[in-house]
Amino acid sequence: MLCAIEKMEKQGSQSKDTTKQDGKTEPPKADGKAKAPPKGKKDKDKEKEEELSEEDKKKKQELELLVERAGDKEAGVQKLALEALRSEIRSSTSSMTSVPKPLKFLRPQYDKLKATYESILFGENKTILADVLSVLAMTMAKPGTRESLQFKLAGSKAEPGSWGHEYIRNLSGEIASEYTQRQEQNKPVDDLLHLVDEIVPFDMKHNAEHEACDLLIEVEQLDKIMPHIEETNYARVCLYLSNCANYMPEPDDTKILRIVLQIYKKLTKWPDAMRTALRINNIDDIKDIFNSVKDKAERTQLAFMLARQHQFIEDVDDEKLVPILSNSNLSEYFLALGQDLEIMEAKTPEDIYKSNVTETRGFAQLDSARQNLASTFVNAFVNAGFGQDKLMTEEGNKWLYKNKEHGMMSAAASLGMILLWDVDGGLTQIDKFLYANDDYIKAGALLAVGVVNSGVKNECDPALALLSDYLDKPNVIMRIGAILGLGLAYTGSHREDLSQLLIPIVDAWRWLALQH
Repeated sequence: MLCAIEKMEKQGSQSKDTTKQDGKTEPPKADGKAKAPPKGKKDKDKEKEEELSEEDKKKKQELELLVERAGDKEAGVQKLALEALRSEIRSSTSSMTSVPKPLKFLRPQYDKLKATYESILFGENKTILADVLSVLAMTMAKPGTRESLQFKLAGSKAEPGSWGHEYIRNLSGEIASEYTQRQEQNKPVDDLLHLVDEIVPFDMKHNAEHEACDLLIEVEQLDKIMPHIEETNYARVCLYLSNCANYMPEPDDTKILRIVLQIYKKLTKWPDAMRTALRINNIDDIKDIFNSVKDKAERTQLAFMLARQHQFIEDVDDEKLVPILSNSNLSEYFLALGQDLEIMEAKTPEDIYKSNVTETRGFAQLDSARQNLASTFVNAFVNAGFGQDKLMTEEGNKWLYKNKEHGMMSAAASLGMILLWDVDGGLTQIDKFLYANDDYIKAGALLAVGVVNSGVKNECDPALALLSDYLDKPNVIMRIGAILGLGLAYTGSHREDLSQLLIPIVDAWRWLALQH
C-alpha cells in the first residue's frame, strides 16, 4: 500500500516530505525550523523512542506517513492512505486485549486527522476518514463530546461490529446519552435507532446479551430484542431483565417483565412464564398460561405454583387439579413429607432454647406470664402444621390457663398454627374453645379458625360461616378476633361479599373515632 502511494506521488504530485532509503521508509520532515522543546523534554522523548522495538518504530513511521498522505491534494493518494489506515485500525481493534498499537501511535495525529476531515468537502474519502476518526475518538476524544458517535453518523453505513467489541460498547454508551438529550429537546432519533438495529444483533451473537438489553432499555425499544431470542440465549436475557426490573420504577418494571413473559411464552417455558405472570400479578396472564399448557405433569406443576400463591382458577376442566389449586390436601401432603423426613415427633420449647441459658442473658427478670407467652409462640411455630404438640393439644393439658387475658387469647390462637391447613380435623378441636367462659379464649379460638383456613379454599366456607356470627357481638375483643380471623382466612381472595361485610364495620369505627 505504501509503495502504491509513493508511485502515485511520483507520477501526479511533488511532495516535499518523503524519502526512501535502502528499503526503509522514514517519517516526513517538517518545513522550516522546528521549535526547540523545553529543557529536559527532548531527553525524555528520546528515551521513550529508544524503548520502542525496531518493529514498533517501523509501524509508527508507517502510520505517520499514512496520516501525512491522508492530507494530500491528490484524491487517489488520499484514498489509498485512508484505506490503509482503516485496514490497520480494523485489524488491530477486532479483538482488543490491550490498547492496540495503531491507536497508541495515532494519538498525537488525532487533531491533524480532524483538520484533514474538515478540509475535505465531500466524497468517499470524507466518509472513510469519518469511519477512522470514529474509532480513534473512542480513546482520543474529550469525555462528553460524543465525537465517536458524530463521526459514525457521518461515516459509511458499514456494520459497526467490524471494528470490534470495545468500539460497539463505547458507541452504545454515546447513543444512550445522545438519545436522552434529543428526547429532552424533541429532536428526531431515527438515525440513532438505525444504529441500534445494527448493534443489537452483534451483541446477541457475541455473548453480550446484557449490553444489548441495556442499550434497548435506554432507547425505550426493548421489544426489538424479541427477534434475536433463541434457545441458547433466552435464559441469560430473561435473568438479566428480571433483575433489572427490581431497580426500575413503576410502570417501567412491569414493561420489562412483560417482555420477559413474552420470551418465556415464545419458547414455551411455562413454569418460568407462570412465575413471571405471578410477579406481574395479572390474573388474565395467569389464566392464559395455565390454559395454554396441555401436558398433565406440567399443568400439575403449575397448579401447585398457583396454590402456593393463593391464586385459584375457576372452571378448571381437570377435576384432579381442583384439590391442588384449592390447597384442600395441603395438610396431607405436609404430613406425608414430615413422615418421610422422620420429623413428626412433637417438640417442646425446651428443645429449642434452654431456660438456664436465657436466664443468664437477661431474661430472668421477665415475669412468668411473659415467659409462658414466649413459650406459646415458640411452641406454635416449631410445631406448625404437624397437628400435635405437647402444650396445647394433649388431653388434660392446662397450659392455656397458665396465661392471662391476651396471653390466653394468643395461646388459643396458637392452635390454628399447630393445626394449620387441616380444616376438617382442626375446626373440630378448636370448636370446643368457642364455648369457653372466658372471652379472651373465645377471641383466640376465632383467630385460630382464620389461621387454620389460611390459604385453603373450601366450598362450604366454614371460616365465613363461623366468624360472621361474631362480627356484631358487643364484646370488642371477640369482634377483633373475628375480623382478624376473616382477614387471615381469605387473604388475597378478592371476595366482594367479604368486603361488603367488613366495610360497614370500618365506617362505624371511623365515625366513632371522629366523634371522640
